[in-house]
Amino acid sequence: MKNVKVNSVENILTESDVIISRTDAKGLITYVSPDFARISEYSPEEMIGKPHNIVRHPDMPKVVFAELWDYIKAGLPWTGAVKNRAKSGNYYWVDATITPILNEEKHVIVK
Repeated sequence: MKNVKVNSVENILTESDVIISRTDAKGLITYVSPDFARISEYSPEEMIGKPHNIVRHPDMPKVVFAELWDYIKAGLPWTGAVKNRAKSGNYYWVDATITPILNEEKHVIVK
């Protein structure tokens, strides 16, 4: 990712935050929970239809996402810590569990 705005301000999730998104097999967002929209500082309308990497933080190694997609394509869940970038350039951490779901012969990704 080139020229993305980042800073050192952390958006802190609370214990009650529920961070959920769904993407299609191409990685385009089809749903975000209200908490995910709030913590990412994007409206749902700004996120729906966009690549999930809209929140990818440049500190995250590309190999992590390559591994994640290898698991998903094999039909396996993936779990790991992910540093995301908010719209302002702030960052936040999520403990992600990403699970492929077969829906009408197409993979739907739930994060």
